[in-house]
Order: sequence, then C-alpha cells, then structure tokens
Amino acid sequence: MAGYWDRLATAYRPAAVSRRSQVPLRVFVILVLCGAMAWRPGFGFLLGWSAAYAFAQLAELLALRRFLAAPDPATTVGFNLATDLLMATVFGWMAIPLWQIGTPAAAAAATLLISGSILTALMGAEGCFTAFATAVTPHLAYLFILPYAGGAADDPVSPYFLIGAGLLSLVLAMVFTWSQRAMQAERSARLAAEAQTAAKSAFVAMVSHELRTPINALLNGADALARQVGSDPGATRLIADAGSMMKTLLNDLLDFSKIEAGRMGVEQVDYDLRSVVRDSVLLWRNEARAKGIKLEFRGGKSLPVWVRGDPMRLRQILNNLLSNAIKFTADGRVTLSVALLDRPEGRFMDLQVVDTGPGLTPGQIDRLFSAYDQLGDGTARAFGGTGLGLAISRDLARLMGGTLTAESRPGEGARFILALPVPEGTAPVSVDLTRLPTVAIKGESPLILVVDDHDINRRMMRAMLEAFGARVETADDAEAALKAAEARGFDAILMDLRMPGVDGLEATRRLRASSLNGQTPVIAVSGAVLPEDREACERAGMNGLIRKPVVPEELYAALFGDPAA
Repeated sequence: MAGYWDRLATAYRPAAVSRRSQVPLRVFVILVLCGAMAWRPGFGFLLGWSAAYAFAQLAELLALRRFLAAPDPATTVGFNLATDLLMATVFGWMAIPLWQIGTPAAAAAATLLISGSILTALMGAEGCFTAFATAVTPHLAYLFILPYAGGAADDPVSPYFLIGAGLLSLVLAMVFTWSQRAMQAERSARLAAEAQTAAKSAFVAMVSHELRTPINALLNGADALARQVGSDPGATRLIADAGSMMKTLLNDLLDFSKIEAGRMGVEQVDYDLRSVVRDSVLLWRNEARAKGIKLEFRGGKSLPVWVRGDPMRLRQILNNLLSNAIKFTADGRVTLSVALLDRPEGRFMDLQVVDTGPGLTPGQIDRLFSAYDQLGDGTARAFGGTGLGLAISRDLARLMGGTLTAESRPGEGARFILALPVPEGTAPVSVDLTRLPTVAIKGESPLILVVDDHDINRRMMRAMLEAFGARVETADDAEAALKAAEARGFDAILMDLRMPGVDGLEATRRLRASSLNGQTPVIAVSGAVLPEDREACERAGMNGLIRKPVVPEELYAALFGDPAA
C-alpha cells in the first residue's frame, strides 16, 4: 500500500505545481464575477458562494504548499486530493443557481462555467489520472443534474442535453488519454536526455581522470629533464608546452560537462580586482609581443581594489578573451579597457576586449557562443582548440550574474563586452603567519606512503618526493595501503581519490579508525576539485587536496610548508 501512495505522490507533483500556478487566475475570475454581478437583484447567492470558495481555496493552497515542501509527500497527497475535491465541488456549485434563474443567457452561463472548469481541470492534471478524476468528477456531476435542478426535467430538449453531456464526457476522456500519452512521452524524452547528459558528464569526468595521468607524466617529466645538466632546452620546452596544451583542452571539456550537468558553481570571496585584471594582461603581453601585436590596458586605475566574486572564473574568462583576440589578430593591437557602471541592480564592471582582426559576419556572431563551433573547418585547422572557450565564458558570466556579448563587422575587428557585478569587498585582515599552527612534516628523510592505482603516477610521485629527501613506499590500491599502514607508521600519506574497489575516501576513514596511523596527515591527490569534493575529503578526515597534474612546488608546500617561511 505504501508503494501505491509513493507512486501517486510522484505522479501528482506536476499537477500540484500546475494547480498552484492557477490560483491567481481563479481568484481573478471570482473577483470579476462578484464585482460584476453580486450587486444585481437575484445574485445575492454570490456572496455566500464566494465566502465558501475563499475557504476552499485557502485549504487547497495550504495543502499544496505542505505537499510540495514535505520530505515524504506520500503522507500528505491524500489530503491534497480531498481539498481538490472540495474546491471543485464548491466552485462548480454556482452553476446550479445560475441555471435556476431560468433565462437562456443564465443557462448558457452555467454551461460555460462548467465547461471552463472542466478544461481547467484537464490542464491542471498534468497527465495524473487521479488528480484529473478528483477535479473533474464534481463538474460532470453538476452538468448531468442541471436540467433537474432547474426544473427542466419535463423539457423535451433535456434528453438531448444529457446526450450531449455524455458525448462531452467521452470526448473529454479521449482528450485526457491523448494528453497523458503526450506528457508521458515528453517526460520520458526529457528523462532520457537528462540521463544521457549525466552519462556524458560521467564519461567526460572519467576520461578526464584517466588523461590527467599521462599529462601529469608529461609535465613532471619535462620539469625533471629541464633540471638535468646537458638536456636540450628546446625539446623539454616542447614537451612542457604540449602537456600544458593538453591540460587546457582537458579543463575546457571538463568545465563544459559540469555546466551542462548543472554542477558548475562560482565562489563568493573577497579578491583584488585590479590584480586579477592586471595579471591577466601581463600573462598575455609576451604572447602578443611575439606576434608583433601591441596589447594595451586602459582604465585600470578606475577599478576598485577589493570586490566580492569569483576571481578564478573571472581570470578564466579574461584568458579566453585575450587568447582569442591575440590568436585572430595578425597585426595591429588588442585593447582591454575597463570602466565602472552604476545600474539599478548595483555596481557593474564593463570590460571590453577589442582587436584589429578580420572581424566577423552577422552569421558568425550568431554562432560565436555555440559549443564546439569554430566558425568553419578552416578555423579549426589554422588555430586548433575545442571551440568551447567562448561558450564556457558566456555561461560563467551568467553564473556570476553578468553577461558576455560580442560586436563586429567584417574587416573592422571584434569587440567582446563583459558586464559583471562587482559588489564591494573587504580587504583581508593581516595575520602573523609565524603564530599559526602547522601540520608540515618535520625531521630528516620522512617516510611517505603514495597510494595510486596508476604506475606512472606512483613513479612520478616517488621521483618528486625522493628529490625532496623523503623515503617513499607505494601501494597500488586502498587494500594494499591499509595493509602497509597496519605494518608501520608513516609521516604522511598521499591518497588518490578514485581507485577501483575501495576509494580514497573510504580508505582514509578506515585509517582514522586505526591506532598506528590514525593521526597521520592524509593528502588527497586527484583531478576532482569541486567544492563538494573538498567537503567530502574533509568529512573523511583528510588534511588537504592537491590537484592533478601535480606541481612540485604545491606538493612540497602541502607536505613540508612554505620553504620561504
């Protein structure tokens, strides 16, 4: 029986949302009827009826709110159906006194009232048969008893009226069946699309995790080669650039999959706006100079210093805009200008990136922010990339409450306009770092356990840690790591999050329950860096999180503290 109510609550939810949205329309109809008719002789019944309607409407509204907010809606859906039945009974009753007035217009008004209520019930059911039957049954009953309630039982036309009412009921059942099938097909298609999107996002996340391993090896291998005496700087730089390019493309794919799945979030922190914009310009100045392009920055002094928002996502948008502008400008200049705008909704930053490139046609402007669209095969061959940068930038701007638009004409360059809210922020309080407690590892040759299911990752981590003077043991899965932790104590454990069988989170929880390494610092090493991933690490008892590909400086700081401190 409990399963029946659960299924009914699930089917009823769309109807509850629809019925709640119809409340203003119903109230408007009642006010119009009462305002137009209640003062006329013979229509005094409207006053008592409107009071009964107000009670029924309030009961239904409270029931809908309770149902939609209930953690277990199956326990409240029965009361909702009862209030729906009461609402239909009270509303449809007005057709009887209207019919009893005895004029053709009054009879037509009663019939129209019943018909309109039936159509409203049909629209509000949202394919739920129980909701439809509850709301429409009183109206159909009124339709069949109207001739008898109005003293027209002996009217020779009454049988034909009843036949028409029967045919209306038949057509109504057919229409509901058709609409139910259409709604179920639409919902099934939507659920399938959502499942496909979720599966695609999961696949991209899995591929991302797997690709970070060889990228990690490329970047760290290039770094190790660069430090060797006699190595070829050009070759090592080529490997490093290839690894960085792969990392950028991978991050674009991962970000877009998060946005599609609705899992992309933005932070709200205080940050130095001037530094973020200035650093982005400095980052691309050498790139522009290498192409013979002048990169200009205007309006920086007008920017506030401390604002509130997401500096990482702003930097991501700026990098995309400046990278594209430099990429598509053969000669001339790229100009980044900023200004502050006061709008009714608050203070905004107007940031514009203008280039002297070939410009864009109206058709290209329309396609500019489409994912995977690079405005033609020639663009992809000449400039590479995934075609996701601008699509991601536009979505990030929207997530932060702003907009990203473009203007251009062929032969006149392009202008990208980022409007972003910049509410006032607070400068950080100065802290004496020497007085803060530290979990950095101390002592000579600390023993560190590296847990990762990829041999390349274990080898690279071993190479970096041994370069720091540490002793290293490795484990290729969580079970092996737990066995090693039972045999001896470690100074720190580097734990991969995603491993077959027992994952890094569960392994850490088991470690915390042990006696030998219960207090050993555990640092997560993973490509997962979403806020919920960090929270999961903290709940499991981990002490930090390092993102793959691992940067030696970040690894050193996480384990041994800031070398400059």
